[in-house]
Amino acid sequence: MKKKPIAIVLGGTSPHIVLVKELKKRGYYVVLIDYLPNPPAKEYADEHILASTLDKECVLNIAKELNASLVISSCIDQANSVCCYVAERMGLPHPYSFETSQLVTDKGLMKQRMLEYGIPTSSFTLTSNIEDIDWAKISFPCVVKPVDCNSSKGVHKADTKTEVKKYVEEALCLSRTHKAIIEGYCTGNEIQVDCLALEDEVSIVMTRQKKMIRREKSAVLQSFGSVVPAPLSNEVSIKTTEIANKIANAFHLRNTPFFYQAIVSNKDINVLEFAPRIGGGLSYYMLKNFVGFHAVESVIDSFLGNSLVLKRKPLEKCYRTCLLYAHPCVFDHIEGLQQLKDEGFLKEFFITKCKGDAIDEDLRSSNRVGSFIVSGKDAKELEKKIIICLNRIKIIDTEGKDMMNRLILDN
Repeated sequence: MKKKPIAIVLGGTSPHIVLVKELKKRGYYVVLIDYLPNPPAKEYADEHILASTLDKECVLNIAKELNASLVISSCIDQANSVCCYVAERMGLPHPYSFETSQLVTDKGLMKQRMLEYGIPTSSFTLTSNIEDIDWAKISFPCVVKPVDCNSSKGVHKADTKTEVKKYVEEALCLSRTHKAIIEGYCTGNEIQVDCLALEDEVSIVMTRQKKMIRREKSAVLQSFGSVVPAPLSNEVSIKTTEIANKIANAFHLRNTPFFYQAIVSNKDINVLEFAPRIGGGLSYYMLKNFVGFHAVESVIDSFLGNSLVLKRKPLEKCYRTCLLYAHPCVFDHIEGLQQLKDEGFLKEFFITKCKGDAIDEDLRSSNRVGSFIVSGKDAKELEKKIIICLNRIKIIDTEGKDMMNRLILDN
């Protein structure tokens, strides 16, 4: 019997469950690499190797030992860079160069390239030492980030020098290269634009406007959901396509999905950052079920060098996602989701924590306990359903208390 080709998946995150399943459909023996003993995608893979996805030499040695045909990740920035490194060393297919992957996983290098190619973005300065911060380049408020972290770790809004120093210190500790970036803060509505770079043009697949966590309750710049489609004027919609093409040209992206995040203020768009991959969390579900775009399948074809073709359908409804956070506790279960789905108030729900998981006070994306999606004919219907759902959902801890964090939601 012919031996199956081996595909190595970097990262056992929940969105990679779909990636593992699709690779197995295509006839691969799937080996999952993750430093956690029981990541969500583990049970779906053929084999699990306990190792760091960020250690490129370790992953390279594993890939050589297994004689892997493919090393892939669909939604983790740093892991994508390791994929490209290993692929180049082994002569395997990959969607873009390791050099490009380094540009897009270092926010400082990314912002510099944006400026060089005329992509509208905020001012910024870099630092690797609190004592060396260039205060002349900083205006308040500003945003402090590690240059190379996932999951919105260490991203804070700062209003004073004291806060900048505090958040820079945190960012330097989180950064693998011990660097922080301090950016100008842009006011307006934050959007995400999902794109597909083909051989000679870029198509917009879907837009969404983020619903941000209430600023007075947290310095963390994080959302608790989004609205699809983003309510954009015709003029701004045209600009989103122009910017997408500039990004593809600046970073030499061809035949790959990517997305960028930006702030829209009146007719202006300011790009925050972008990633040559699909988003994590609910992104795969949203793209497939809202507009009929099979994102994970496109990622695999992109890695394999197969020519991509955009297949999508028009949006038939409006959608809103809502991400669920809890106050610090030991998670037990969520009440109300199935009943609300049965009664038609929500379209789908997802639970991302297991009984016994510890939840801390950090509002990073990896600390979400669940999420749900509602649909409707307009924004008014969406809002009505969201209110009903949030009033009935409870996040129960091991002591039987409702620990759902409602303080971060808008009014």
